[in-house]
Amino acid sequence: MTKQYELTYTVQKNLTPEEISGLSERMFSYFPQASTSEKGYDFFCLEFYSDPEAVETLEKKLKSESQIKRYLIVKKEAMKPVKIRRMPPVKTPITEPKVEKAELKEIDKKLKEIFGE
Repeated sequence: MTKQYELTYTVQKNLTPEEISGLSERMFSYFPQASTSEKGYDFFCLEFYSDPEAVETLEKKLKSESQIKRYLIVKKEAMKPVKIRRMPPVKTPITEPKVEKAELKEIDKKLKEIFGE
């Protein structure tokens, strides 16, 4: 079963740019389906998909490369989806403004003033 891996390796500091590009071309030839490659100052990172058996043969090839100081092969795990818990909205009680209640007698008095009765 094909899995995703990441190879990070460092090279010797005394290599010329031509030697480094030749080495990186050889590394790409090991991985026909390489997805990304990043070049650092003295390290390189390469993501690829491969069978676990092919990774073992890759390690033998990496050990035979004299220009590579160190390497690390990591199996990348698929990320699991994270459930986001949301708090229910806080319901604030709606308070209506207090209205002063008027007496019926006062209302009648005001109406008489307005209509002039």
